[in-house]
Amino acid sequence: MSSDVRRLGKHTAVYGAGYVVTRMIPFFLLPFYTHHINRADLGVVGLIYAAVGFMNIIYHYGLDSAFLRFFSKKESPYRPEQVFSTALISLFFTGIFFTAILYGGASFASRLLLQDDAYAVHIRWAALVLFLDTLINIPLHYLRMVNKPLHFTTVNLLNVTVNFVMNIIFIRYLHKDIEYVFISNLIASAFTLLLLSPLVVKNWQGKPPPGLWKALVRFGLPFIPGGLASMVMELIGRYMLKWYTDLDTVGLYFAGYKLGIFMLVVITAYKFAWQPFFLNKGNDPDAPQLFARIMNYFLALLLLLFLVVSFFIHEIITFELFGISFFGKDYWGAEPVVPIVLAAYIFLGIYMNFLPAIYFSERTGVIPIISGSAALVNVVFNMLLIPRSGMLGAAWASFIAYAWMAFFTFFLTHKWYPVPYQWKKLAGMTASALLIFYLRISIFPESLLFRAGLILLFVTSLFLLNIISPKQLRELK
Repeated sequence: MSSDVRRLGKHTAVYGAGYVVTRMIPFFLLPFYTHHINRADLGVVGLIYAAVGFMNIIYHYGLDSAFLRFFSKKESPYRPEQVFSTALISLFFTGIFFTAILYGGASFASRLLLQDDAYAVHIRWAALVLFLDTLINIPLHYLRMVNKPLHFTTVNLLNVTVNFVMNIIFIRYLHKDIEYVFISNLIASAFTLLLLSPLVVKNWQGKPPPGLWKALVRFGLPFIPGGLASMVMELIGRYMLKWYTDLDTVGLYFAGYKLGIFMLVVITAYKFAWQPFFLNKGNDPDAPQLFARIMNYFLALLLLLFLVVSFFIHEIITFELFGISFFGKDYWGAEPVVPIVLAAYIFLGIYMNFLPAIYFSERTGVIPIISGSAALVNVVFNMLLIPRSGMLGAAWASFIAYAWMAFFTFFLTHKWYPVPYQWKKLAGMTASALLIFYLRISIFPESLLFRAGLILLFVTSLFLLNIISPKQLRELK
């Protein structure tokens, strides 16, 4: 069991190291934007990318999840190469169709999203980005499934590096407007597709075998409502802020929400390693005990990260180098959003640990129920909280929705694939983190030494609660 945890940890670390680098590069675009783009324009960028998030679900219509499932199936009449090429062919033709609709209806979409058709050209560029990113997705998933995290990371690193450099050239040196944020993204996506083309050639099988496309679509389609609902949870706050406030507030909230990347990096890296891991280990007799142990370690890591980032976010935002602050001063007001977003992402991580029950039972029809209910919770609480608390209300609505999604998923699915989670340990470490966070905001909040001591106290509590022991650490080496 320890070797399995080590393997998951190794792959998470590789994905994590790469994902940290690939996310940190665009993360540094955020302070760049806060110094070169005003809050209203950054609000426009945030709203268009929110729409891209929604459309990304439509472009993929669950075929990415279906690919993962059918590619990893040990007893299947279809070869992995056939699954690869069938999924890619389908996404190519449907991608052309969706892009043509978006391209032709860009003015309407601009008026719908931003109440102004001046941003139609931005939406056209975004549509082309969506098409290329859809084609990129299957080769990237292939690299995950064949356990090549270094190759996966290198491709992603080159993608974000090109994007970063093009943004700097266009906006800093050529003084272009926010249209070139999307053009930079398009150039990076085209470059990435070129890098992945050898994988496409290697796995190309030509005509799909009978029945495979229908099987992929049948498995994948139920993910669409769930995916859209997940995007509602992640992004609807921006639109509702626009309705209740203004683009300036949206830009400020967008910047604060993006600082949640510190947590999202870890969760996404874990997701990249976790899905192939549990799909391959699910039939092992000791898998449930293994998954329970992994949950302990994962939640401990997320709580530690929550405390570290929350305790020092002010210093991160206001840090100055050569007289230039990390964040433009107009955006310092985004700081209160960050701890709430970090806490919301913890529940996203917990939710991911409950996914094996859905995959192994193949009851994907439950996903729209889970995500749809969470999206409804999010919308309702946005309506209740934004008029009273502005962007903090939007952040709390996300927190409540993610918490609901995690608990509701467990409630619906825990009997399908029982996992003996150690609830006392999970509750103990959570209570410890909450107590330490309370001490941080109520006693000597400005003392860096006191904050560092509290972090050490939480780590100590993990040993005292027997969540982590010296013996377990030795086993994981």
